[in-house]
Amino acid sequence: MNNKVNIRPNVSMLSVLKFLEYETWFALAEFVDNAIASYQTNENKLKQLHGDDFQLEVVIEINDPENKITIRDNAAGIEEANYARAFRAAEIPADTSGLSEFGMGMKSASCWFSDLWSVRTSALYEPNEKTVRFDMNKIFEDKIEELEYVSKPANKNHHYTIIELLNVNKMPRRKGLGKVKSHLTSIYRDFLRKGILKLVVENTELEFVEPKILVAPRYDEQDGKDIEWRKDIDFPVEDGLCVKGFVAIRETGSTAEAGFALFRRGRVIEGSFDNGFRPEFIFGAPNSFRFQRVFGELHLEGFDVSFTKKGIQWDDNLDVFLKCLRDELTSDKFPLLTQAEKYRARASEKDYKNSGAKALNQTVSDFENKAPKAIQETFENPTIDKELETPLVETEKTIHKDFRVNFNKTDWIISIELSFDPSLNELLEVGPHLIKEYSKEKTARQVGIRLSLTHPFMVEFAGTDNSKIEPILRMAAAIGLAEIIAKESGAKTQGEIRRNFNQLITKISHK
Repeated sequence: MNNKVNIRPNVSMLSVLKFLEYETWFALAEFVDNAIASYQTNENKLKQLHGDDFQLEVVIEINDPENKITIRDNAAGIEEANYARAFRAAEIPADTSGLSEFGMGMKSASCWFSDLWSVRTSALYEPNEKTVRFDMNKIFEDKIEELEYVSKPANKNHHYTIIELLNVNKMPRRKGLGKVKSHLTSIYRDFLRKGILKLVVENTELEFVEPKILVAPRYDEQDGKDIEWRKDIDFPVEDGLCVKGFVAIRETGSTAEAGFALFRRGRVIEGSFDNGFRPEFIFGAPNSFRFQRVFGELHLEGFDVSFTKKGIQWDDNLDVFLKCLRDELTSDKFPLLTQAEKYRARASEKDYKNSGAKALNQTVSDFENKAPKAIQETFENPTIDKELETPLVETEKTIHKDFRVNFNKTDWIISIELSFDPSLNELLEVGPHLIKEYSKEKTARQVGIRLSLTHPFMVEFAGTDNSKIEPILRMAAAIGLAEIIAKESGAKTQGEIRRNFNQLITKISHK
């Protein structure tokens, strides 16, 4: 049996939907939103039919070879009474209290992905399955205002919607597919953690892993009691507007995954996965510890959202809330932001080895290439022995690597070492006493340069971040090499500067 569905009066609006500023995950989220809205509207009926353990399931299949995306759900389907409205652009549904509120989601996302798409649906307790196909190029060229849909008998207890996007022009591939999964997991975390939704993307069931919250003493009371660094939020803004949720400190910092996630109606609107919402007056600069450690979930009730659901409609009320939130998080009673900035966790030896090895390898490589030229004004024709391919050597609490240089007509082996032995007091040491027994070579003069990764200065400013360790290591190695050169030049007190430097840097690094 053939029928027709009217797509007037705003068919011309469909032509511009492909130019919307969507991200792939936000476009796919429109289909998930529709499924959730259908489930929420018909939850009682679905559970009467299937039992209280019924779970909404949405499956997204991405068929790269066929350039096709399929979205399937077991929600209540598109019922006969709502069928015509579902395919007219900007036709606002009767119930706008859920995730489907603008009458644009399925149409805008489908047109953004493809010019050729179809919807097949069977509504709960209705005896027919209906299929409608959209060929957007034909619709625009022929100014079509009605589409035929195919209807065939179906079991009235079957309920589903299947959307097929063909000849997709914005296919998520490789790394992009992983990012889609991460964002969708983040966006629907609340529905996933409550067991309401089972979301499967490309044969992977998405599961949100809760970040571990820091449990530690206050930064200024290292021997004090452990505190869970989480603050619950319940903040009335004005009539009909409030913010609820929590702010906390991550146990392990993450530049990508810190930040606030802003929720509305249980779904993340802004701040999913690696795009956390981070106002600077709360989070500080991108290189700050706060920026990497503070995270939270803020549920905004009564606030409006853009029709693509990419962001909250900002107003003065939210600015007021954020400023009040900052004041709460900096109070002396519970100084969460200060704790995030100043607390330093003791890194493991494995962390030091992994990060230190990268910095050490790169530093030694550069010194091998550049040291001869750097000291040529002091000694004649210095050379590096390129055949000395020394491995990076690990001991229980150190890693070190050697390189050979000839200057002042003498062969030298320079050993640069990173130590993570907390019993060492000096940030920088230089001397032959640092040479390990198995590294000693009688035919060459040898000297060691050691940098302590567990010195208070390094803990405060570098931690286990190899991108921060490396520049400090380069300076330390340069100071050590300069001391060796000074000694060869006949200087008698070349070590005094380093010794004074160690005392000063130690004193100013202790809190």
